[in-house]
Amino acid sequence: MRSLTVLSSLLLTSALYGSAQAAQVPPLAEHLPAGALMTFETRNAGSLIARVGKLVGAVALGETEGAGALTGMVGSVLGQDATVGVFTVTGARGTFAPALLAVARPNAEGRKLLAAMMPKKKGAKVGVYPFVRSEDDLFIGQAEGVAYASTDKSLLMAYLSRLSGKDAPRLLNSEAYTTPMRSVGGQEARMFVNFSAAAKVARSALAEWHVPRLLSPVVDALDTLGQWAGGMSTTVQGWSTVSAHLPNPQGRDRPLYALLTPTTTFRVQELIPADAEAVQASACHPGAGSYLGRWLTRVDLLDPLGFLTDTQLASHLERSGQYLGGECAQVTLAGGTRAGLNMSDPGASLGYTVWYQRVEDLDAARAHLPEFARSVNAALGALPGTLRGMASGAGSAVSAGGKSRLPGAAAGAMAEGLGELDAVLKNLKFSYGFRGDYLIVGLSDAAVQKVLKEGGEGLLGSADFRAANLSMTGGGWQYARNLPDLTEKDMASMMSGADEEADMMMEMFGDVYADVLNRYDGMSAQRTVSALPSGHLILTKSRVKFRW
Repeated sequence: MRSLTVLSSLLLTSALYGSAQAAQVPPLAEHLPAGALMTFETRNAGSLIARVGKLVGAVALGETEGAGALTGMVGSVLGQDATVGVFTVTGARGTFAPALLAVARPNAEGRKLLAAMMPKKKGAKVGVYPFVRSEDDLFIGQAEGVAYASTDKSLLMAYLSRLSGKDAPRLLNSEAYTTPMRSVGGQEARMFVNFSAAAKVARSALAEWHVPRLLSPVVDALDTLGQWAGGMSTTVQGWSTVSAHLPNPQGRDRPLYALLTPTTTFRVQELIPADAEAVQASACHPGAGSYLGRWLTRVDLLDPLGFLTDTQLASHLERSGQYLGGECAQVTLAGGTRAGLNMSDPGASLGYTVWYQRVEDLDAARAHLPEFARSVNAALGALPGTLRGMASGAGSAVSAGGKSRLPGAAAGAMAEGLGELDAVLKNLKFSYGFRGDYLIVGLSDAAVQKVLKEGGEGLLGSADFRAANLSMTGGGWQYARNLPDLTEKDMASMMSGADEEADMMMEMFGDVYADVLNRYDGMSAQRTVSALPSGHLILTKSRVKFRW
């Protein structure tokens, strides 16, 4: 009996030691070389892959059984530990070029699957890690429980040498990578994007193409975005996400940096109707209108409808910066979510959307808005005629010689698309009003009038909103409430009449689609902006309630 007890203790100790050893295996991402433009990493992501795969199967296939085999296959390769990265390598004439690297620690089933796909030929080796060149010009291999592939031989060898223990520069030692990723923390899936590094590659490419000045504002903006990281994990209650953004304080687009980092104390929640379905509130920089106006001026010549010129939108946006304050909110009113599912009327949701913005100078706002509204509405009124002319031209598309300039199907599709846009535009009207020291605008006069008359405590009167426990100080917040469940009949009435294919899909899978939508029970998110010695950290945390 004593020997059995000792044996059991030894077995338990061995199992615990093995688990501890497995937990101590460093993630494959720790061996990545420096110079990543982007990475996507998974760690113990089996639950995420299975849950998302089941959801995608329900939406795309109308059932979950068929997706099970595929998600099982993906999970066997990517579920334990995997990383895909885009890196910069030196190309011809010293320019930078992107290259792909993928590494994974598949389970036994995944290793067997990948082994069957490996080319049977001699190749090269780095330490104990062999690799060969595939027919698709990929460098691939598998050894020591790790599978790896790359579009660039030198990049793969650099990774394998670090995996073998070589001391060389690693992404893990880069502050640009570690600061946002540390803020994101351990997640089932994580992503890192280095916009500043991408800007360097873009500048190199533009210099080679001899067009550096033409697109330099775009590259400057990209550089100023700095670095961003995000992560996602699932639970039985839904999923949570975290994102960390580090804008580049040395970027040349200084106005963009200022737009990314404002904070405020929110009061707009006191005005928003308690039955609003979704709210996205943000701290706004007063210079946002001027900044957007400058970009619209740059693309004015590319506007085929002449809308930007007719409305003088850039000029009006710049002028609005003289009186608008630092608090903005986009609100979906009651009924907006269902309207958004109405496939026979793509613009229906605009009739349920309004925007709030704090006003610092009411007199200046009241003096400017009538002119702004007249300009926009005159341009909106002229657009249907312009579109009908374009649709007519696309429908005929016939040259003097009688030959069609466009294939019949393409001309018909273009005419149909322009006709649908015409139908949306004719119902739009730029409307506005003031409530307290807030400007409220919308593309539906009925929606604007509704919120102008709204009384009570606003969102504070909603128990669901109060339960979200959101801070009203910081960079912003987001809230969407749980909506009444949809029935299969509801789905059919909203989505019928769009086209025959949509009607057929609803007949086959309407109950499945309704079930998936009804599993969503609302969400909330909070954005904070913190000052760092080297700039600012924008941290956003969200929680989505979903019944898997």
